[in-house]
Amino acid sequence: MVNNIFGSQANLSALLAQSVNNTNQSSVSPSLLTSSDLQAINDLHINAPKITDELLSQLNNETIDEALASNQKVEDVLQQQLTSLFTISSTPSLNNYKPSNEELALRTVISSQHEGLLKNENSTQLIERLNTSVKNIQGAYANTSDILLSLGQLGHEQKTFLASSQQRVERTLNPYMESLNRAKYEDDDNYLFELSVKTKEGDVINITFNSSQGYDEETGEAIDSFGISYEVNGNLSEAEHGALTKVMAGVGEMADEFFKVSENSFNPIIVPNQTDMSLDFLAGFNSEQLAGFNVSFSTTQNDALDTAQNTLDLSYSIDEASNQQALVFKAVGGQNDIDFALDMSTIGAKDTQQMQQYLASLDQSLEDSRVNSTKDDKESAFGRKGDEAMQQGFALFKSAFASMSSAAERYSNLESLADQHFNDGRAMVADLVDNMITNDARYQGLGNKAPNTLGSGISKLADFDATFSYALDNGDYQPKNTIELSQATEQTQLGDLSGLTQSKNVSSHFDYQYSRPDYYDKEESYNVGTAVKNKELVGLDQSHEVDVDTKMFEFNPQTNQYELQMAMQEQTISKSDIRLIDDIWLEENENSYNMNKKERVESDEKQDEFEKTSSHSHNKLVTLIGDLDKLAENKDVRREYLTNLSQVNFFMDKK
Repeated sequence: MVNNIFGSQANLSALLAQSVNNTNQSSVSPSLLTSSDLQAINDLHINAPKITDELLSQLNNETIDEALASNQKVEDVLQQQLTSLFTISSTPSLNNYKPSNEELALRTVISSQHEGLLKNENSTQLIERLNTSVKNIQGAYANTSDILLSLGQLGHEQKTFLASSQQRVERTLNPYMESLNRAKYEDDDNYLFELSVKTKEGDVINITFNSSQGYDEETGEAIDSFGISYEVNGNLSEAEHGALTKVMAGVGEMADEFFKVSENSFNPIIVPNQTDMSLDFLAGFNSEQLAGFNVSFSTTQNDALDTAQNTLDLSYSIDEASNQQALVFKAVGGQNDIDFALDMSTIGAKDTQQMQQYLASLDQSLEDSRVNSTKDDKESAFGRKGDEAMQQGFALFKSAFASMSSAAERYSNLESLADQHFNDGRAMVADLVDNMITNDARYQGLGNKAPNTLGSGISKLADFDATFSYALDNGDYQPKNTIELSQATEQTQLGDLSGLTQSKNVSSHFDYQYSRPDYYDKEESYNVGTAVKNKELVGLDQSHEVDVDTKMFEFNPQTNQYELQMAMQEQTISKSDIRLIDDIWLEENENSYNMNKKERVESDEKQDEFEKTSSHSHNKLVTLIGDLDKLAENKDVRREYLTNLSQVNFFMDKK
């Protein structure tokens, strides 16, 4: 390989010279090109030999040591991948000469430029070709890794070889790509990272990083600046310092993802990336030492490329007095605006099944609003890219929700009184309810006209109130989606009866804000109430309700107005009230369904004619199971039963 590299310069120089000569002989119409295009092409003609010499001299100087450690199998696979990038018309004639992989990569760039010049492409198109060529080279290296991995031949040596080879190509192309892109894009790139952490004792730590990159037209040189500041208001203990270090590690990983660059012809274009971003570190937040933190990321870049600024702001805090934790998140990048907030108790327990149920309910709510945002359920009003951005933000929202729930479990274990109170109350009732719903053969429960995505029974998770929203701002087109999920629990004691009530709610709302009148609303609620006497469940009330309200409009250019095409309201209600006293099972079930829908009908006779559809149903069932003879035969037993039943009903109604 070393010999190939050293012997390749004349051949590569000849190839580029031939490309330029062929371009000189081709018919290029000046009328099709702007003055800047002609200047760019002329610069390429004049500087081609110099560029080629510089590219090859860099390769010759950098490859000797790495080339000696190359792996023949890797070379063969990589060469096959790089060769596949050539089109039939662009494949160079190499006779018996075998170029190195690095040279082959450079040939793909040069031959692609040759094709563009022959097609009279302007400077913008030529730069796009360069971008595409570099992305293809990156793909070739990635494919080589995948192939070797599938063959079980991707070891440390092979990874090192591929990384070194790709790095050499990147370093070789970088100066050329920078000069072209700087000529086209003159704005600066700026990056800012700010972190403020507050300890439980009130000390404040402020950390700031900032850097900027630009181009000085007068000197023709790149300008890079970097600044860092670290300020502590107070004295940190060793324990506080350890807690701070963990927060910085978690925030640092977020920053790595946010500031990760997407390579565009080796010219970094900053894009906020939430795909791999995680808030899992919140589960281990040290509330014994820290009270909270605020973090802010921002990038400012060439607005001709994508957008002028991308920002991310996150705050997290714990209020020990109210046993609450709170998180607020906001990210703005280009047309995308992501907001979410979570308020959650610090008292809760582990409930894996309920957590999975909530996450599934969130996913279903997002899908419901996404699908119902347009007539075609395969398309979303946000478009493909908007959908991707929304899903990224939603994944981060769910990560925060799960992490804060885990943190609440850990806080409860640290607070012995809270833990004891929780286990003596909600956990016991939750187990009693779960046993009745799951194991009692007499249980009939709620109707299944509308699935209960929130899950039946008592949740052991910490109570919370969570909201997520995503908005796409595309001028006059501004779709927005909002998802809300909440859980609230109350405990009650009256005489020898105790119990709790819990409500679970999820809702999704979609609209176009002020840009058009369409909307989709869906609300789902599940409420459960209990009565416990002598650690036995004597009363269980449940209700489940789903409401859907949606309208779709279509713009009429003749009237210059949006006209209603479809409107629908749908409501499903299921109830179940159970009393279990003296082993007598009394259950009352009630189910109702109502739907009203109207759709526009095309008619020449009437301007606004609609077809209306309605559906209504209602049923009620009372079930009594047990030894009823003892009630009929013994008035004292009957009196005691009715007294206990009245007390339980009063307790349930009062709650």
